[in-house]
Amino acid sequence: MNRRARIWIPLLLGIALYAAWRLLSERNDVDPRALNALLFAAVVPLILFAVRVIDAIAFGLLSRRRHVRAPMLLREMFAIILYIALFAWAISTIFHYAVTGLLFTGTVVAAVLGLALQETLGNVFAGIALHLEDSYDVGDVIRSGDFIGVVEAIRWRATRIRTFNNDVVLLPNSLLARERVEVFPKNNLNARILQIGIDYNVPPATAIAILTQAASNVDGVAHDAPCFARVGAFADSSITYELKYFTRDYSQRDRIDADIRKAVWYALRRNNIPIAFPIRSVQRYHPPAERGQLTRDELVEELQQVDILSPLTPHAREDIAAAARMHSYSKGETMIRRGAEGDSMFIVHDGSVAIRVDDHEVARLGPGSVVGEMALLTGETRTADVVAVTDVVAAEINKDALWPILHEHPELADAISAKVAMRRDSLDSLQTGAQQEAEQTVLSRIRAYFGL
Repeated sequence: MNRRARIWIPLLLGIALYAAWRLLSERNDVDPRALNALLFAAVVPLILFAVRVIDAIAFGLLSRRRHVRAPMLLREMFAIILYIALFAWAISTIFHYAVTGLLFTGTVVAAVLGLALQETLGNVFAGIALHLEDSYDVGDVIRSGDFIGVVEAIRWRATRIRTFNNDVVLLPNSLLARERVEVFPKNNLNARILQIGIDYNVPPATAIAILTQAASNVDGVAHDAPCFARVGAFADSSITYELKYFTRDYSQRDRIDADIRKAVWYALRRNNIPIAFPIRSVQRYHPPAERGQLTRDELVEELQQVDILSPLTPHAREDIAAAARMHSYSKGETMIRRGAEGDSMFIVHDGSVAIRVDDHEVARLGPGSVVGEMALLTGETRTADVVAVTDVVAAEINKDALWPILHEHPELADAISAKVAMRRDSLDSLQTGAQQEAEQTVLSRIRAYFGL
């Protein structure tokens, strides 16, 4: 049914029913209630005719003169208000019914429905507000949140858009009224920026001219607003250029972007300009030398300065240096705890340590000093706490490193025991004449510990 038929058919039907009512109203044998019903039936199509004529005049002719398309939702709201007003007048006039009572009852019902349909009514009024503000129209591209697409329809509850992936999304009008909406109107100069990387060896003036010319000839790029390129940033492997163009059909942006990139590729190839590839400078990593770390030769040289190990042969010191382990201790850390079992001694290479007995410091030793030698030689428990006064680097020598040497050369036990006895004599301030007894005591313990 075309627009003229929608207007004129209700008029003709209303006139015919009204003529029938006039004929029947002159007879006395017709029920008045039937006449009222016939009159109301004649008024209904006339009301339809009147509303459609007013809509055509108010929105059709005025919209064509001002070149502004009236929103469909606004026209439907206007028609509903007219229908309610005209039908209320017809009912009160023909049937002599108190419309105020109907309106009161309707108000109560409307209040109940309003509470139950808050979200739906919110979408409706949000849609009316969007239309009154002329925010967007069918054919425009809008972006709201994660969705972007072409507006296909604006309804009472939601706005339907078709995304660039050809998906249909319904966005509630209340959401659009509440959230940020970005609009790209149809037939408007909408800007678009592409980022393209070009080799650093190409002068910017040359690159800008090539990019601008390549983009200008792509279908869909507007010619009344010229596109242009500019230096955007200095990236790791290329200069990033920003190519800005304008289009009147933003829904074609993905296709235009692809065509521009293709045109740029051919333009660069024609001008013998290579595509910028990632550039990486590779350097071999050399970890910094750790503080206080020794080579084997340096450790052998340091072992020569240890008095209790001086009886050993150079080959034996090399074997011990190969088996020694280097350790680092932080300031305040306990290296040896009194009463603990152990089978190793420590040679302080860097830093200083404190010898403590019952929380009293009895000695402080520096680089080259030896601690814990009795545990190495005899296996006795630790007799004092050794605490790092500063950050300390020390070499640890355990029983396994010394055992094969003493079994190969048992005579070294005598020489080592003499050195230990002299060391303990100086430390314990032994009385003169007791040194020989101390040597025998240490020697017997060493022989017993190593099974010599």
